[in-house]
Amino acid sequence: MIYLATYSRKSEIQHLRSKSKSLLFIEAGDRLALDKVIALVKKLTEGDFEESSVEIIGEKAWDAAKIKHPRIKFHKLD
Repeated sequence: MIYLATYSRKSEIQHLRSKSKSLLFIEAGDRLALDKVIALVKKLTEGDFEESSVEIIGEKAWDAAKIKHPRIKFHKLD
């Protein structure tokens, strides 16, 4: 299962004064818990994110191995 999640960086919110969000593609089992996504974002941003901004915005039964695009990186969570 592929999940799409968004989050906002603290530094971007303060500098741009806008609510720009980053998008993550996550490969995981059937039910991905928000706390695991928050932990992933914390690791990826070294804590530079607004925890309340993290959202799982979609899920799809895609096979990550079949999606080949140079700008898409999948993060695998169990």
